[in-house]
Amino acid sequence: MPEFYRAGKMLGRGAFGKVNLGMHRMTRKLIAIKSINKEYLSEEKQRSKIMHEVGILLQLRHPSVVKLYETFETGRHIMLVMELCAGGDMLNFVRKRKKLDELTSKILFKQIIEGIGYIHTQRILHRDIKLDNILLDGKGNVKIADFGVSKSVKKNETMYEQSGTPAYIAPEIIRDKGYRGFKADLWSAGVVLFAMLYGTVPFKANNMKDLHKQIMEARYNLKDEITSEAKNLIQCLLNPDPDSRYTVKQTLAHPWLKNADVSMLPGG
Repeated sequence: MPEFYRAGKMLGRGAFGKVNLGMHRMTRKLIAIKSINKEYLSEEKQRSKIMHEVGILLQLRHPSVVKLYETFETGRHIMLVMELCAGGDMLNFVRKRKKLDELTSKILFKQIIEGIGYIHTQRILHRDIKLDNILLDGKGNVKIADFGVSKSVKKNETMYEQSGTPAYIAPEIIRDKGYRGFKADLWSAGVVLFAMLYGTVPFKANNMKDLHKQIMEARYNLKDEITSEAKNLIQCLLNPDPDSRYTVKQTLAHPWLKNADVSMLPGG
């Protein structure tokens, strides 16, 4: 299997291994090869987490979700052959620019919501939507990645696991009374939208207790540097009541997301 690919320079290093640029020898297509050192997977729990993510990624096929083409094992590594996201992650993309203008934000955010919508139609809750887990290809297309804590949700299932990243986590997960359905991802998407437009996350505190309090009360500050339509969409997503929080459909129909097309990106 590995002989079909040629590995190039290293693109990044993570907790479990590294990511290299690669090329499929026959098609000359550029890809990313993530190699996970099996030493890190000695614990069954870690191995099953990786296999869980692989299983989910192999069944997802959408322009806004990172593609996993195939996996194979060598003596020491599990190799994942993935779509190359040459634009890096959104966290760095936003940091470099301090914050994004509304046109760029619209175009990218619409794709994020379309991707989340598709993931949900496959009955999967991502549970860790954040800037770092949204990648960009070289053409301004969004690719949602990192399904390490995602979950296949059965109809009417109530979940209790606390998972996700503290600043992005939905109030119903913190409340710990059980949460249902897919609205937690839309809260996190609201945090992402806020961070894109303001260059900072809406909820920040020095300790977990204060952070949780802010999130549960949905206490955040919408400064006037963005349009009222943008503010309104943030409020519809950062609604502490999951039942009245916007759905994917409502979000895509919001006036702020009208005429947000990737072809409008400069250089796109």
